Amino acid sequence: MSRRALILLLAALLVLALLVLLAGPGRRSSSEEQLLFPELKAQLNDVSQIIVRGAGNQLIATLKRSDEHWMVAERDYPADVGRIRETLLALAAARIVEEKTSTPALYDRLGVQDIALPTARGVQLKISGTATPVQLIVGQTQAGSSDMSYVRRSGETQSWLVTGRLTPGKTTGEWLDRQLIDIPATRIQSLTITHPGTDTLRLEKAGREVPDFTVANIPAGREPGYPGIGNTLGALLAGLQLDDVHGREALGTDPGKPVLARFECFDGLIVEASAWRTPDGTRLSFLASTDPAQAERYASPESSGFDAVQTEAEAINARLGGWIYTLPGYKTEQFTRRLQDLLAPASSP
Repeated sequence: MSRRALILLLAALLVLALLVLLAGPGRRSSSEEQLLFPELKAQLNDVSQIIVRGAGNQLIATLKRSDEHWMVAERDYPADVGRIRETLLALAAARIVEEKTSTPALYDRLGVQDIALPTARGVQLKISGTATPVQLIVGQTQAGSSDMSYVRRSGETQSWLVTGRLTPGKTTGEWLDRQLIDIPATRIQSLTITHPGTDTLRLEKAGREVPDFTVANIPAGREPGYPGIGNTLGALLAGLQLDDVHGREALGTDPGKPVLARFECFDGLIVEASAWRTPDGTRLSFLASTDPAQAERYASPESSGFDAVQTEAEAINARLGGWIYTLPGYKTEQFTRRLQDLLAPASSP
């Protein structure tokens, strides 16, 4: 081989090596960068139902659309429209990046096992209402990546790495509209937590401009554990979210008297949270009312008007009345605090 031919061969090999390097690791399929569901984007407005299943083919949620409203059928409660929209848009935009395993014994590494298996780690989505059915198992997100996920379309052995962070809810609660109440601590004038037949904890502020809640009725020899110890309780209704929701039957036939947490706002809004301890955990209900005398007592130029407060109370009752809620554990504990929980031995003079 001549010197010139050798140089040309080495140059060609160098170019080929660079192309392989730029292509990145892994095996690319002929379907590279194609949409996972090419027709879904044009049919998003036709989606009428999404069935979500988990390990052991367990039904997690049936999401039904009616008159532009989404409901979780298992709870007959509004669904998290934001999560539904996010999931559908991500699926419609998902593009195939790389062909992965088609060997069932290796599915568990990606979380795309058959959903009927009790050890399955993925979530199956079955979307109906569209002209083209959509059904797939969503597995793990790619390690070290925030925008790629492993999936397997139902009925196929081939799994794929696709663009998009697909994280559908794995519990019924994750598909519910989790927002309950959002009342900032700056609106709260007092909070009273009453345990039936025992003690009462009361926190209060003398005025809107006061930054910290004061612990009332402190017994001799005791003092607040630290300055502002009641502020966390005063902020309980700010951005409050549920974990799950049930009908009144969740309390059983004789739930007994609840622990009652009563929040009184400067503007006259009253919110009462009743907490029952049941065999399945603590459950809460919420009831709103108004107190015109309270509104007049603490009236200020910034007040929106008592009519607006009455409308707010009616809206809270229309949305939350009749339901029994499960809250995140750390929130539930706060709703049932006792006076002694906030106190420490008084400091020596």
